[in-house]
Amino acid sequence: MLLWLLFGGTHVVPTLGPIRRRLVRGLGEGAFVAIYSAIAIGTFAALVHYVALHRLADPHLAFVVTIPPVRGALIALSVAGFSLFVAAILIYPALPMAVFRHRVRPVRGVQQITRHPFFSGIAIWAAAHALLAPTTVTFVFFIGVVVLAFVGGLHQDRRLVAEMGEPYRAYLAATSFWPLVAVITKRQKIVWREQPWFRYGVGMGVSLLLYQVHDHIFDRGGAYVIAVVRAGSIVAILNSRARAS
Repeated sequence: MLLWLLFGGTHVVPTLGPIRRRLVRGLGEGAFVAIYSAIAIGTFAALVHYVALHRLADPHLAFVVTIPPVRGALIALSVAGFSLFVAAILIYPALPMAVFRHRVRPVRGVQQITRHPFFSGIAIWAAAHALLAPTTVTFVFFIGVVVLAFVGGLHQDRRLVAEMGEPYRAYLAATSFWPLVAVITKRQKIVWREQPWFRYGVGMGVSLLLYQVHDHIFDRGGAYVIAVVRAGSIVAILNSRARAS
């Protein structure tokens, strides 16, 4: 939990309005993003490394694991959440919250389902994993992911309202954090031909591949997880910077 506080604190505090504006004025946006990303990757690496070393400590059997239909539903929910997460990475530069490219466009594609496919997707994935977690350490890790994803999405919305004003406020009113809530409340409509089906398919394919090596994902002190997250973060930032220039 202390490592979660370290990662979460260094992830959220520098992006608070007055603090972020002061840092960006002093460093420039590019340098701020680079330093912020380096700290985030470093603290996340420490967190994952600890989990990797202690993930088998204090084992317990989650009750839901003993109910096959429930276990199957949670696995399906995990795949759906991860698919949203991967789709978000692939379309990240088109989202209004992309670094270097804060611009609100008409809602389309995955944004009709959720305005935060990255945060909500990872929250759903982590919630399913928390309910299936075989040890206390892994349970705390995944609950931390859920909390940070939800808080991160709300914090990002508040910051972008302050930066972009009414256009982003209208975007909030027409969309939802949790998938399909805006559709159910008739604030949004899904246009099926606009959905990024290929990206969803990539996400599902990656999920199925990871399922095949699931028991070894945290091997080597979590090096595999750390490397993938680091590479994904760098690719998303560089892609966004390239499209903004």
